[in-house]
Amino acid sequence: MNTIPALHVQLEGLTASFRHPLTISGGQISTPQPAYSNLLGMISACAGYVIKPKDTKIGFEFHCNSFDHELERSVRLVADEKGNLKPHPKGQGIYTRQVYWKPRLDLYLTNTCFKNIFENPISTPCFGRSQDIAWITFVKEIEIEQKKSGRIRPTLLPDPKAGFPGLVLRLPEYIDNSKKGYTRKPTAFGMYQAMPPTVNQSYPIERDHLYHPSDSVDPDHVIYLYQWLLENE
Repeated sequence: MNTIPALHVQLEGLTASFRHPLTISGGQISTPQPAYSNLLGMISACAGYVIKPKDTKIGFEFHCNSFDHELERSVRLVADEKGNLKPHPKGQGIYTRQVYWKPRLDLYLTNTCFKNIFENPISTPCFGRSQDIAWITFVKEIEIEQKKSGRIRPTLLPDPKAGFPGLVLRLPEYIDNSKKGYTRKPTAFGMYQAMPPTVNQSYPIERDHLYHPSDSVDPDHVIYLYQWLLENE
């Protein structure tokens, strides 16, 4: 079987809220798993520069203790007669935000040169929004061995299949923010199966691109190594 070097980076936090990129109004829902664009953004924050799909392949697992909805205030603005923004006369608004509590992310990267950016991050990694601060608990150099089958833990799988729990979501794998003065551009949308992060169990799986991490004590434990649609970007 094929064995390749990799990094295992573990991050933890108090809260996580991965806002769905296609939902812009109403109560703020969170996807059960971070999108691959979220992970590229987190790595980019640590690196201090933009990490693109061509820079590394990614496998991951995301767990949390529980989830709920919290109330959050918003600052409402309104345009005056001259088109200038001013505070809304009715004051602040209030809405609900879905939050995942005590999250943990196990990140597996094939680019081992990234070890230094996690040992000496330029910016603070976050589980979604800027207030969902994450901290790095360890960075390990490991090997991942290709497998035909195994047992997979909560993650985000492309090409949804029967036999796995979770929501089917349409998500971008990469969001381009390189053009100054313009809004971010989501690219390469795909269909994904977001497994519930609160379920502390594994599921039998047989498909391509499965790998066993060398630091796992469970011989059946596998991760899915994501194959980018925009690998050359």
